[in-house]
Amino acid sequence: MIYKKRFSEYFSRKPIFTSSEAERYLSRYGAVGGYSKLLLHNMAERNELVRLKRGFYTFSKNEAVSGYAFRPFYYGMEYALTIRKIWTQQSIPIVVTTSKANPGIRLIMGQRVKVRRINKKYFFGFEYVNYSNLFVPVSRPEKIILDFLYYGIGLDPETLRSLLAQSDTVLLRNYASMFGKSFLDKVKALL
Repeated sequence: MIYKKRFSEYFSRKPIFTSSEAERYLSRYGAVGGYSKLLLHNMAERNELVRLKRGFYTFSKNEAVSGYAFRPFYYGMEYALTIRKIWTQQSIPIVVTTSKANPGIRLIMGQRVKVRRINKKYFFGFEYVNYSNLFVPVSRPEKIILDFLYYGIGLDPETLRSLLAQSDTVLLRNYASMFGKSFLDKVKALL
């Protein structure tokens, strides 16, 4: 464990890191073979770092870091509503990704996280927002509406009104046209 202090200082500045990054870093200081895997395993067992999923680790205790295990991603739908303070309800993190991750609910850092997959051509309409001292990609109000339509989930009228009030209608129509004519018709009906 002669590299542990140096390792911890370096990687604690990053929101997330991979086992291969750890191996490259430690090999520069003379660590051999499977030492990095052993170090990561032992530190995770002692709760000195968190294993997000196979090969992805973090020193952070912030729940917002969980999405980085599914890069590229953005936080969407109910969680985006919470981050943007459009509603006051607390939501589990909802990660929208183009990766091959299996969709569904997972337990990461002791918390439930919902993973949803989206086609690469619909992966747009998000911006980086400071949330819990971490800049995370969060869908814009216009994209939140379209994601609810894409996944076939209804929004309550009050939340929909709040979203539409914060949305740029021209941008909403442009985004909807990227999804096709049926989405554009649904959006026109909402407006």
